Amino acid sequence: MNSIIRCFTSVGMLLTLLVVSQTVVAQTLPKKTHGHEVPLDSAKKFIANGKKDAMQMKTRGGMFFREIFDKMLAQKGVIGIRYYYAKTDDGTPTLVLVGVDSTGQDMTASTIAEMTFPCPPFCDQGTTLDK
Repeated sequence: MNSIIRCFTSVGMLLTLLVVSQTVVAQTLPKKTHGHEVPLDSAKKFIANGKKDAMQMKTRGGMFFREIFDKMLAQKGVIGIRYYYAKTDDGTPTLVLVGVDSTGQDMTASTIAEMTFPCPPFCDQGTTLDK
C-alpha cells in the first residue's frame, strides 16, 4: 500500500511540475491579438517619438533583405521572429532577430540575424515615414 501511495504522490508531483512548467511557458508567448500592421500616421508618430529619446543615436533605422526572413521562417518549428534592441561594437543601434518556437522560446541554435544595412547611409530619401 505504501508503494502505491508513493507512486501516486510521485505522479501527482510530476503532473504539478508539468502544469507549472506549461504555465511558465504560456506566459512567454503572447496571445495573437493583432497582425503587426499599423497605419502610416501611427508609424510616423512612433518614429517621431523615437527621435525625441536622448538615447536614440544618429542611426535612423536599418534594412534587412527578405532572404534572412525567409530563412528564419523556413526553420522547422518557427512560429514568429523576436527582436532585441542592441548596439554593434562601434555603438551603432541595431536589432538582433531570432526565431521563436510554439512555446515562446528563442531558437538560438538556428539562424540569428543582425547585420542590418543602417540608415544612414542606406536610407529612402523620399520616405514620408521619417519626415
